[in-house]
Amino acid sequence: MKNQQQIKREVRWALWLTFIYLIGWIGFAYFSPTGRGLLGFPIWFEFSCIYLSILFVLLTIIVIRTVYKDIDLEDKE
Repeated sequence: MKNQQQIKREVRWALWLTFIYLIGWIGFAYFSPTGRGLLGFPIWFEFSCIYLSILFVLLTIIVIRTVYKDIDLEDKE
C-alpha cells in the first residue's frame, strides 16, 4: 500500500512537470516579443528551446532527488 502511494506521488509530479513545461514552451514560443536574443537566435527560440529546457533539466534533477524514492516493486510472497 505504501508503494502505491509513492508511485502515485511520483506520477503526479511527473505529470505536473510535463504540463508546466508544455505551458511554458507554448507561452514563450507564441507570446514572446520579436527580436534577437543573447545567442543570436530569435527570442522565442532561446526562451522556449534553450533556457526553458535548461531550467527544466535542473528542476527535474531537484524533483528526482527530493520526491522520488527507491522502492522495491517485487512481490514478497
